[in-house]
Amino acid sequence: MFLAKADLYLKILQVELNEITRNDDTLVTQALLAAESELRGYLFDNFDVDVIFAATGAARHPMLVDACSDIAIWNLAARVQAGIDLDDRQRRYERAIAWAKAVAKTEFFADLPRRTVTAQTQIVYGSNPKRSNYF
Repeated sequence: MFLAKADLYLKILQVELNEITRNDDTLVTQALLAAESELRGYLFDNFDVDVIFAATGAARHPMLVDACSDIAIWNLAARVQAGIDLDDRQRRYERAIAWAKAVAKTEFFADLPRRTVTAQTQIVYGSNPKRSNYF
């Protein structure tokens, strides 16, 4: 897995995380996997996501870890009671998604491995010769 529970502690206090999840690590794991899957979807077209998300430790792209953490925390924050203020978490989530979209469109440079196309598909197009019918 690309992220670990400890990566979230840079963005959220451990006490807050335990309060949201009620010490259920399966909820954290699910949120981490969902965040990774969401970022994979944005980056798939241009980048080698298998190589990117297989990285561990210091080999991971720091901005990607940051964005993935924000998305995972947003997924967990959805469990919070309705009266709690979630504006900051929502802004961080939206910023992470905007960053992923900008990187996917190559509007923002991220030093991530590019996806290589091994087999090219040849598309043949055209039409039948024009027919002239006289009656």
